[in-house]
Amino acid sequence: MKPRVLIVENTWTMRETLRLLLSGEFECSVAADGETGLALLLEHPVDLLISDVGLDGMDGYELCCRARAEPQLQHLRILFVSGHMPRLDAPACCQPDAYLVKPVKPPVLIAHLNALLHPEPAELPRRVGRQH
Repeated sequence: MKPRVLIVENTWTMRETLRLLLSGEFECSVAADGETGLALLLEHPVDLLISDVGLDGMDGYELCCRARAEPQLQHLRILFVSGHMPRLDAPACCQPDAYLVKPVKPPVLIAHLNALLHPEPAELPRRVGRQH
């Protein structure tokens, strides 16, 4: 069974690019904004959330906070893929498990997803990376 991934991205082209890129290895669903993304997470929990930060309405950090506050989503790994640099002032509960700055090469993205889904025995450190 393929790991389930929710892609929350407000730009249609990026959302569809990620869906097409990942659909071979992952069961993908998509949302165009944070509110819809959170509703989908609660209705159909996934293994991993990929979110942009700059979403209309609820941004990626708020989506992360609200998802982590839900008991049924405690297992959820979160990856931000964004054109913005990380906000280090956000509370720890609102920080993703990993953060990649666009543009991201497909093999780098897939490697991060697999590392999040299959962490080392020690707790997975929070990582920030910029890949070109």
